[in-house]
Amino acid sequence: MLSNRNRSRLRLLLAPLLLAQLLSPGMSEHVQAQYTEPMHKEAATDAATFRLQVKAAPGARYQTESTFDDKSLQRALESAAAGVPYIEPLLPDTTLSYYKKDQTQLLGVTPTGEAVDLAAKQTLQLSSKAQAALREQVRALRAKHYGELLTWEEASLVLPKFSSFTVLDVESGLSFEGQRRAGSHHADVQPLTKADSATLKSIYGGQWSWDRRAVLVKLNGRTLAASMHGMPHGGDGIPGNDFNGHFCIHFLGSVTHGSRSVDPAHQVMVHRAAGLLNDYVSKLSPSALIDVWISGAHQGDLQLLQVTTGQEQALHVRSMRRLSKEQEQDVSQLLQLDTTVDVAMTGARSSAVSTRRVLFHLERATLQDRWFIRSAIIQ
Repeated sequence: MLSNRNRSRLRLLLAPLLLAQLLSPGMSEHVQAQYTEPMHKEAATDAATFRLQVKAAPGARYQTESTFDDKSLQRALESAAAGVPYIEPLLPDTTLSYYKKDQTQLLGVTPTGEAVDLAAKQTLQLSSKAQAALREQVRALRAKHYGELLTWEEASLVLPKFSSFTVLDVESGLSFEGQRRAGSHHADVQPLTKADSATLKSIYGGQWSWDRRAVLVKLNGRTLAASMHGMPHGGDGIPGNDFNGHFCIHFLGSVTHGSRSVDPAHQVMVHRAAGLLNDYVSKLSPSALIDVWISGAHQGDLQLLQVTTGQEQALHVRSMRRLSKEQEQDVSQLLQLDTTVDVAMTGARSSAVSTRRVLFHLERATLQDRWFIRSAIIQ
């Protein structure tokens, strides 16, 4: 049991709260830029047409759409009864809009073709034929929208040194041209021109940043899932591009040059760029899940907080970085786990970095289910 003194310490409340009240002034502009637009506000305009739309996060400006006609599917949807609750922590990234009795209908669709009532968070009972039709449409659209999940060794062959390619940010939709200059464990990249450097800087709100972002790397008809940061460092090589150094792009299994270890924040962004964020996080160990939560806290990424806790989140922190790295515990027979992690953090209304300890409580329903972070208390 926590003492009264511990209860009075700063807590990170894992419950739905008003965004405007909890976001720190330094963080609010960044987060609101991602989440102000309603999710999938467009609707089908033809009564005989379905419109599919996919994007990586609710507020992402990069989206891919397709339209198709299927009268039998429309009849199946119009007569579908309510099914089981939809229990995934994130709503489907793909939506389907169509007309029913002169009213626009909007549903989520999973990669397996399940239709989801977004308001009720409940699936619809569809025939196997109708679900297969949806599954094929969603599969084709997501394949266009997201990138291939290639290992670093495979990606390095697709992007040889001195190759130039397009880098597209999956949230802002902004893109620029870059060139791989070096890098044996991940790609060391530079923007090609001043304009490309300016675009990269604008993706980060007008200042260089170490924050990780999910990106697509496009070259020779291939689109690869990747993660980048936006901080110039190290060697230079393209004169006159207003970028003093290079930035890094990671792929599946990439490691840092210094520690030769996988960067957890880059890996979660690689999977976001591949459209596999929920699948990836659902398989993580408690320690790795905490790494994703800390990345979300550090970057003000509400989707990462939600996928780790199963709840919509807001957070009272400017920055957070993990300091302690304990050995992985054997949790194979556990349904609950309490663990502490040392972090360097900056509070919402502070500029000073302090060393703190966070007490995490994690749970899962059965030994076969995934872990969720149910509480995090800063001590």
